[in-house]
Amino acid sequence: MSNGDGSNLLALPPVVAERSIPALEDVRDYFDPDGVWVIGPNREPKAAARARQVFDPPVVHPPLGDAEPVQRHDLGTLSVVTVQRGAVLEEAGETLATARGCEDGTPTVLVCDDVTTIVRPTALETTLECASELAALAADADRKRLTVLTGGLPATYDRTWSLERESGACLGVGSPQPDPVGADAVVIRVHGLGSVDGYGPARSISSLAISRDCAADDLSATSDDLTIDVETLDADKFGLEAVTGVGPKTAERLEKRGITTRSELLETPVAQLCDLPNVGPTGAERMHAHAEVLETGEPRRLTDEALPGESHRPPLCLDIETDGLSPTIVWQVGVYDPIDDSYRAFVERTDPADPGPVIESFCDWLLGTHPDRALCTWNGWRFDYRHLGAFVNRHAPHYAVEWETIPKFDLYGWVTDGNALLPGRTNKLEDVSSALGYEGSETGLDGAATAAAYQRFMRTGAELEWDRHEAYCEDDCRALWHVYERVREAPRVSGSGSGSGSRSASTSRAGSGDRDETEGTRTSSESEQVGLDSF
Repeated sequence: MSNGDGSNLLALPPVVAERSIPALEDVRDYFDPDGVWVIGPNREPKAAARARQVFDPPVVHPPLGDAEPVQRHDLGTLSVVTVQRGAVLEEAGETLATARGCEDGTPTVLVCDDVTTIVRPTALETTLECASELAALAADADRKRLTVLTGGLPATYDRTWSLERESGACLGVGSPQPDPVGADAVVIRVHGLGSVDGYGPARSISSLAISRDCAADDLSATSDDLTIDVETLDADKFGLEAVTGVGPKTAERLEKRGITTRSELLETPVAQLCDLPNVGPTGAERMHAHAEVLETGEPRRLTDEALPGESHRPPLCLDIETDGLSPTIVWQVGVYDPIDDSYRAFVERTDPADPGPVIESFCDWLLGTHPDRALCTWNGWRFDYRHLGAFVNRHAPHYAVEWETIPKFDLYGWVTDGNALLPGRTNKLEDVSSALGYEGSETGLDGAATAAAYQRFMRTGAELEWDRHEAYCEDDCRALWHVYERVREAPRVSGSGSGSGSRSASTSRAGSGDRDETEGTRTSSESEQVGLDSF
């Protein structure tokens, strides 16, 4: 699906492309891509053929060549030049130059999975494979900047390499922000397409929304003319494996019984599902319930446990923005009041070296105007409350005791305690709220992007688009209340237990100290990543 002035490219690891047809159809319907890349660098003809049975847009697997080592694909408003292997990069010059002749303003990217990085620990350096070929290619195409996509690097990789025009020697590596380019240098922006799995088979799927973000008429398309937004999901979020309790082995057993889709799973009596190994009545009922939630987009409650803060007046919905996973400043605090549909933001715009004023202002307002109101967050015990508590103790210690007495609730914790089932491919607030019909302001931001933008402000003084970043925080607060209301109104799954969730007591705390972690499944680094980037 074109994203306005660009295109959506879907990157599929070969092991994912060989999954069942219904699972791939689920991937297709969710992402609706303009083009599909089966990433290399090895030849995987079966994976490419299987993907071509499902996806209507072009399916490209560069290592195959498809009779031509260099090809051009016009997808939406994006022109893509694919290169079979690094050894033939020099042959892409003419095709790349031709791609510039597309519709005025059409951005162009180059895809070659042999472009990767090599770390040499003994030399304390990282080198870019095919650097000299890329530098020559950019020079021959009369470009000073070129954007390259590669399955040889994870989709989280996004760096700008400054190279000497003649030799390809590295002159510097940085973020994809504007870099001055001298007469003897070119800039190559390298963005990964590959899996972000840390270990095991590559199972993550990435969608890259690529658009031109420049009003200039110059067709040389600098690296920063292109905005690249990435969404990455694991393959188990699609098909039968998206259902709670259905892993690869159970999915295989279901498929052997002719059950290949979630709708077919719903048509299968619970008694038959109970016959599956390690399922049982409770598991079968949960599978049915979650399949229904995913198919209908409607949440379901599993217990009679009251929602967090439901016994109070409607809680204030809270969200914070920081400068990173181990923050030196909480630079934005947003609060939405559902009683009067009002929003209040506390933002540090002038002195990022002093974290105190924004904390002081927030506490003045909260304790001065709403001393009897509870707070509600999404994943707050792992991020918002954790860091706010630390900063109040450090920078507004005179409010520390009062901060501890404020009732604090976490809707995410309540849901994941086993109290409700929600639609959405992940538990990210954006995914859940969108699946429940919330329409935000489409800022194009996430927690990592706001943190990176504020880091630049701290380093260089470069102003943020303050209105945009404040709108992002407000979106999260309003989205939280939207989810809260939808869950409150949701029907209870028939046949589920009426008791409390397994950890419901821990979703409400008067203090802001460390929450008791009973699930014990995430490492500390994973918890931090969840706090900033995923929710």
